[in-house]
Amino acid sequence: MHFTTTALSALLLALGVSAAQAGATTEVSYATLVGAPITFSELADGAVIDGLLTSGGVQFGERFDGQELAVAKAPRPGAIAQDWFDDLSFGAPLAGLTLLPGAIGANLGVYHYGDADGAAIFGIGPQNSDGSDPSGFGALSARFASPVSALGFQLRDADGGAITLQLYRADGSLIETVDLSGRTDGRYAFARNGGVADIAGFSLTHRDSYYGVSLDNLLLTTAAVPEPGAALLFITGLLTLAALRRRAR
Repeated sequence: MHFTTTALSALLLALGVSAAQAGATTEVSYATLVGAPITFSELADGAVIDGLLTSGGVQFGERFDGQELAVAKAPRPGAIAQDWFDDLSFGAPLAGLTLLPGAIGANLGVYHYGDADGAAIFGIGPQNSDGSDPSGFGALSARFASPVSALGFQLRDADGGAITLQLYRADGSLIETVDLSGRTDGRYAFARNGGVADIAGFSLTHRDSYYGVSLDNLLLTTAAVPEPGAALLFITGLLTLAALRRRAR
């Protein structure tokens, strides 16, 4: 009984430590998500959207009711100039995740990249002091028709700057803030640990200079996806149990 209790305690301790250290989501391969992505291909190149946008059953805007729109600035790499960005660090979404559009001419825009992936949307930020184009420098928020357990997307024009993804439940509570800083163009995906389907929306903000950041190929799913961290932990626990068993002999 002493051996059994010790071994079981070690296994539970390992699982408990990992759960405490793990975030609310696990980054997974975009290719593991099941479903059809939202490509924004129906939107006209260069369109400026003054109001909420619905595409693929998902609603897009600048921010959620309760979030305060502020302005942040960051130096432009290799230049004296600074760029200005939308900031949503203050306030929190209210229950219901009601989307709000930005000001006229400072909400959302569309750009066609001329490649196989086509169009993407972006937030339009505050006007830069040097008069340069604020397209791609704004906040972008989305509300899903129903909560999901995983989401993936393609970032475009990302140049390694600071990028923040905040995931929310329908009651406005924060699930997790995912730091995407240093990411470049590519497809990224995140799944709720345990397969919990409670991601009802997100806000994406950044301080990535030059071209800002655009969003493409948004993919939402409630299908189970691999959780490599949890699997590795379980295997570690089993190996610990086996080692204790051998030692007891």
